[in-house]
Amino acid sequence: MPTPLPVDDILPALLDHLAREGAVVLESPPGSGKTTRVPIAVAGAVPGQTWVLEPRRVAARAAAQRVASELGESVGEQVGYAMRLDRKSSGRTRVLYVTEGVFTRRLDDLAGIDAVILDEFHERSIHTDVALAWCRALRRSRPDLKLVVMSATLDGDAVARFLGCPRVRATGTMFPVDVRYWERRDDRPIEARVAAACREALSNGSVLAFLPGTGEIERTAALLGGVDVYPLHGEVDGPAQDRALRDAGRPRVVLATNVAETSVTVEGIATVIDTGLARQAAFDPWSGLPTLDLVPIARDSAAQRAGRAGRLGPGTCLRLYSRADHDARPAQTLPEIRRIDLAATVLALRGRPLDWFEAPPPGAWKAAVEHLRRLDLVDDGGLTVLGEVVSRLPLSPRLGRLLVEAAALGWGREGAGLATLFGRRLDGDLVDRALDGQGDPREKAYLSRLVPSQGGKEEDGLARALFAAFPDRVGQRQGGRVKLGDGGAAECEVGRDGYVIVTEVDRVHNRARARTMTPIPDGWLLEHATVRDLVRWTGDRVEVREELVYGELVLDAAPGQGDPAEVGRILHEHVVANLHNLVPDWEGGAALVARVAFLRRQGVELPVLDLDALGRALCEGRRSARDLGQASLVELARAQLPDPALVDRLAPATIRLPGRPRAAVHYEGDEPHVASRMQDFFGLADGPRILEGKYPLVLHLNAPSGRPVQVTRDLPGFWARHYPGIRRELMRRYPRHKWPEDPQALYRE
Repeated sequence: MPTPLPVDDILPALLDHLAREGAVVLESPPGSGKTTRVPIAVAGAVPGQTWVLEPRRVAARAAAQRVASELGESVGEQVGYAMRLDRKSSGRTRVLYVTEGVFTRRLDDLAGIDAVILDEFHERSIHTDVALAWCRALRRSRPDLKLVVMSATLDGDAVARFLGCPRVRATGTMFPVDVRYWERRDDRPIEARVAAACREALSNGSVLAFLPGTGEIERTAALLGGVDVYPLHGEVDGPAQDRALRDAGRPRVVLATNVAETSVTVEGIATVIDTGLARQAAFDPWSGLPTLDLVPIARDSAAQRAGRAGRLGPGTCLRLYSRADHDARPAQTLPEIRRIDLAATVLALRGRPLDWFEAPPPGAWKAAVEHLRRLDLVDDGGLTVLGEVVSRLPLSPRLGRLLVEAAALGWGREGAGLATLFGRRLDGDLVDRALDGQGDPREKAYLSRLVPSQGGKEEDGLARALFAAFPDRVGQRQGGRVKLGDGGAAECEVGRDGYVIVTEVDRVHNRARARTMTPIPDGWLLEHATVRDLVRWTGDRVEVREELVYGELVLDAAPGQGDPAEVGRILHEHVVANLHNLVPDWEGGAALVARVAFLRRQGVELPVLDLDALGRALCEGRRSARDLGQASLVELARAQLPDPALVDRLAPATIRLPGRPRAAVHYEGDEPHVASRMQDFFGLADGPRILEGKYPLVLHLNAPSGRPVQVTRDLPGFWARHYPGIRRELMRRYPRHKWPEDPQALYRE
């Protein structure tokens, strides 16, 4: 890697790489000028527009103003910006700074855009990952499309390998920053600590303080009376942003969220106060909506914040947390692709696969697809007609679904107002608030223009729209609790019992509290209900209850028949250990199974009979142990055989002996055998055989008491060699029984 040079000095090499390879990765530290210098240079090398993707509104607007000012123009001429609810551009615009979501909504129509610059790629927003993968794939069909990836802290080698392009490095003008830590315990609220630190630091010049959100900024500003305070966050309007960024010629305090970490220059800052906190994009599984969670920042963000104090000269950074806390934090912020809901991404991509720089977790992707399917936005063929409409809206899929449904029912303006209420931590019924006209007026007007009402207002249309957008957030309110359709539960204010849509829930430790609920009629759930059987064991039988359900909510129930296989499975599970006592002919059936198994070992083609499977089949269609008293294992087993008579002929269940009419043949074990008193075999010159005389049985010769005396397969040999000696002992012990000298005599007679 060549020695880094200032941004202006590396521009020729960067443009040369773009001309030859079409893509380049630029590593450049904060303050190097990459956000303002590179886009205008790239724009001079392509015929169409150059789009610069910025992670934040403040950065997009400030960068556009800075570059336009350097060109001696107003924003909207050669240089413009575009973001939600705010756009300044014209037919002359060559460089357009856009927030990343604007680009994502234009994925299918990049005509006229000849260069894409991904600024601050190290922040790894989901939109940046989508843009990188999309542009990489698009360059196969549009080799003229130029791509520049710029990062302040990320090692660009991995990105360069992914794109198959070179990387260049630039230097920046950074002065030393004295980093200090707040090591002592301080139980005051974060706002009080920041205010005290700002007052003390003002003696050295202007102060930039990083706080997690607008609420903390407002409370800190209230504590800084008598001080020039300038808030800086995404909701601040353009003129107020300009005042915060520019050096006023006297010490001031800029209270900023993480929008000031990168891309923008806050002039005249001598000291940075860092709370070490930020609100990070995440996903609330209760509401199914994007959220901003309060989290400790990673070490790379801490370095970015500290660097803001060294832009114009040596500075100081006071971190309001300990060095041990800092060193224990992760090195880099976890990419959004690994921590947020991906439904909006799936919708924007229309389900099309991408070759990702870092692939999303498969489970999260699958969950996002199922979520969109529940909203009727996708099916097996891809996006539905409704999904196509929602995909073009600057809203999450859930709120887009709400807006479209409300407009279709004639409540477009109220639906727009309802959509603006989410995420504002309100209580009660959001539908009532929307009907009262609440909601951000500017946002409401913007959304209403995107999806105007169609026809007259249908009754309860706004609540129906909410139901369409939150079909998985239905609950049943009973007293101070609400049972949720997904099986969970939450506390709630005591009110009228009935079905409600629970859109937002507070979680404290293991307790959940439903904060916003909208009542809905029972009939709405019936339209989408399904029937299921609840099958359970009650102690002596299987009971079946047929339930009409919406999720886990039971709307109605009655006795049912159930699936015979499932009923039988549960019966078998509870009686299997006692089947041999419950089924009258179990012993005979088990013997038949053993006979078939023996014949199969001898090469006879017969089906496999499994005793456990037969037991399960006996239970199918029955509900109690008592019912099994009418079952026949023998009949069931014989029904499985193509020719039961063949089994009876080759492996009979019993045989005749001279001393008894029928003796059972036992086939369990390795060798079939017959067991009987020795006297029963008198008169046989040879032992009985099966398999049509081909297979001699093992004989268990017992004493009159039933005690085994001899086991043999060679009956003539036993008579000749062993019987004489055994006879004397048996005559002594059993004198009342006949013990002939020649046990085969009866056979010859």
